[in-house]
Amino acid sequence: MRLELLVSTKSTREIKTGVWSQFQPVFANALSPCIGACPLSIDIPAIYNLCLRGNWRDAAIELLRYNPLPFITGRVCPQFCRTQCNRGDLDEPVSIRTVECYLGDVVLEEDLFPPVSSFSSKRVAIIGSGPAGLSAAWYLSLYGCKVTIFEEMDHPGGVLYWGIPVFRLEKLYLNKAIERLERLGVDFKVGHKVLPDELEPLKKEYDAIIAAVGLTKSRSLPIRGFEHAISGVELLRRYNRGALELKRGRAVVIGGGNVAVDAARVLVKSGCSVTVVCVEKGDEMPAIPEELEEARREGIVVKDSTAVLAIDKQDGGYVLELAPCRVVGERDGLKEVEIVGDPECLKADYVVAAVGQEAEFSWDAFSCGDVVNGPTTVAEAIAHGRNIAFLLLGLQEPLPIRKRNEVVTYDVLNTAYFSKASAIVKISSKGDVLNEIARCFSCGYCNGCGVCWLFCPDVAIIIDDGCLLEVDAEHCKGCGICAQECPRHVVVMEKRF
Repeated sequence: MRLELLVSTKSTREIKTGVWSQFQPVFANALSPCIGACPLSIDIPAIYNLCLRGNWRDAAIELLRYNPLPFITGRVCPQFCRTQCNRGDLDEPVSIRTVECYLGDVVLEEDLFPPVSSFSSKRVAIIGSGPAGLSAAWYLSLYGCKVTIFEEMDHPGGVLYWGIPVFRLEKLYLNKAIERLERLGVDFKVGHKVLPDELEPLKKEYDAIIAAVGLTKSRSLPIRGFEHAISGVELLRRYNRGALELKRGRAVVIGGGNVAVDAARVLVKSGCSVTVVCVEKGDEMPAIPEELEEARREGIVVKDSTAVLAIDKQDGGYVLELAPCRVVGERDGLKEVEIVGDPECLKADYVVAAVGQEAEFSWDAFSCGDVVNGPTTVAEAIAHGRNIAFLLLGLQEPLPIRKRNEVVTYDVLNTAYFSKASAIVKISSKGDVLNEIARCFSCGYCNGCGVCWLFCPDVAIIIDDGCLLEVDAEHCKGCGICAQECPRHVVVMEKRF
């Protein structure tokens, strides 16, 4: 070290103190746990940062890059992101789905679309108009493809139309999604069921065919009298088409998944007293926990760890033989159980079975959604439809760009800069949205908070309009205060030599 630097009357700017440093801070965004948990890999911190800067339209369009149906997922997604939110270790996770719902409604109200390109002129046929098919059609159309969707029912939407009850998803939002796709040039052919042996003529007319048919065939259980039960899928279809006629009575729903819980809620809203019977333990039921909790609030009784042994007709109704059980394995998608207690009987006027679905056919075509992955969520189906679209286009999917691939965990955050605040679950104004977004830690993503600049003893951090630009290497001594104080673990120290 030059000794004259130890005593000097020159200004700090003139003395190149950076030569003292063995370490230097590097500003590099990393991954937030919410991004990793989201099937669509939505860049939540970047979108929130745009909102906080008042760029609502840009935020909504950025959301559309990842998810063409935020006004739908914002209402029905099981919130994978929220379960991993680091904020939950301080007080309550951020209400990410609620914010997404608000931005989805901004998309509709302001009629927002991403830019459309003429990258491809392919003609693509999509069989099935569920979330996977709609997603694939959206992205293909944005890049110039001419898309035709074939749907066997009289209305597009697949499970969004016939499978999700209106009290969970108003049909208004599905209709808006279809209308937006039509404006992109997508042609819907409803009431047209395509069978696998009809693919050859279609292959002559289209450059590519995508099977997004979902799982439409209900599975059965090898128990006596199972044929007396109506399938949960059929019950939901009738309900959503206004063709379900029920009298008040006792109903039993067999199954622990989303279809079972939706069917149970339909039945209780129709005036029935409802019991759900499933072989899984209560905390292992595959149904969305939020919907299961809502079902219990509505008076639905859940008998978990219970197997149905038989369904017998009796006195104009049914008697189910039940027994306590535990799950010991799984074969062909069905749980294998061991009976661990004495049987009991349960009377019912209606029996509904929702023990899973399977594909009706196999397809010699590009396939996406549940027909490939098995029963999944709307968000996962949308993600897979997007994946297939970009695969056909030969392009890379939209994913958050980060310099560091590590996921930022709660223990590396500097939470001294965050005060406790309850989550806003029901948002009624832009102010509510901003307050909820402000609760986000922005884990691993620099939002220009300026803490590093404020604490830097050498004024070696250069920022402009709240955005990090660079480190002045000539004056940074590598003290590491910026890395220590950074609330979001964006700043890391790297050895120079």
